[in-house]
Amino acid sequence: MIQRNVTLLPALLFAGMLVACAPFLVGPNDPNASLVMGRIVVDNKFAGGLSGLLPLGVLDKSIEVEVETRDGKQYFKVTTEEQGYFFIPNLPPNSYHVLSVIIEGGRSGGAKERYAPRLRRLAFTPVPGKVTYIGTLYVDLSDRGESKIREAREDESAKTYFRQKYAASPWSTREFVSVGPGAVAAANVATTKTPPVEIKAAGQPGVRAEKPEWKVGHQWTYAWTRPGRSGKYVSEIIREEPFEGTPSYVIRNEKNEDFYPKDALGLIARTTAGRLVFKRSSPFAQYSWPLEVGKESTISYLRENVPEKSSETFAYRTVVTKIEQVTVPAGTFETFKVEVYFSRTGNLYAEYWYAPKVKRAVKEREYLNDGLREAELVSYKAE
Repeated sequence: MIQRNVTLLPALLFAGMLVACAPFLVGPNDPNASLVMGRIVVDNKFAGGLSGLLPLGVLDKSIEVEVETRDGKQYFKVTTEEQGYFFIPNLPPNSYHVLSVIIEGGRSGGAKERYAPRLRRLAFTPVPGKVTYIGTLYVDLSDRGESKIREAREDESAKTYFRQKYAASPWSTREFVSVGPGAVAAANVATTKTPPVEIKAAGQPGVRAEKPEWKVGHQWTYAWTRPGRSGKYVSEIIREEPFEGTPSYVIRNEKNEDFYPKDALGLIARTTAGRLVFKRSSPFAQYSWPLEVGKESTISYLRENVPEKSSETFAYRTVVTKIEQVTVPAGTFETFKVEVYFSRTGNLYAEYWYAPKVKRAVKEREYLNDGLREAELVSYKAE
């Protein structure tokens, strides 16, 4: 992975390091090259945790923006210009997101302070041969440094800014497209039509997914990756057994046996070799049944780590963001996408694509301390 101590330079691409700075933009390096454009605006009330040197108020110019591939293997840094716009020329084809922003303040020739809230928002794929606008992020930082993030589509404003500012750039002759939620992308992505399964159309009122009926023998095989590792695992419902009096399904995952209460179908406890590893005061129920676009819910629990004799509290907010057709090794499915955020910071923790036909997620992304963990369904038995 590219080292994070990247020095900001004019818009150059070399040695695997990409940085961008107004007013000059490096031109296209081939006909299919893309120019990625976005915008960041920060309303900062956090003076800093060390010296209190961070600038306060509405910030847009000279904010460092960190962009990484969704697999965490490539990393880029850019700097915003006027109005918070940033540009990344000749970004290699891949799937990306905005990882974080960096705010810096300090005294001239003296102490400096930096603060970098994690965002993991504005997921995008550059459209070959075009100027690709990925959206705008409004970040509100509280006086304790907690972030509240809002995504916005400002297609016409972004297009006008680009056309006026870079009218003389070779990029100005390229088509301007907008990608991301709420935008119609011009990406040349082939789609496969499949009959709808319990779902009709994205965002259609009244379209919902009811809690599935699990049975002993249901089985799901996933391929997973995380930084430096990959593999497969099989999840199989092997029996029904109460956990501390609560009727539950037991799912075997390799050496572990996980308990899922029947009323929520969320993980509440785990045993290994018959010994309790952890238990929660309530399940991690990322799905609040029935699922429906726009539905939000909260999760909070105390997790007891039995071998370590320790405990910790967790709190999350979940939202069903959209209905999306997803292709994984097991096939193409209509899914409800569920996003999970940390309640305290507002940062994205995980994304799940739940498919009613499969009765479980066909795709998962979890943003862990050591990087992105991703899993995709390879095969299943859920009849």
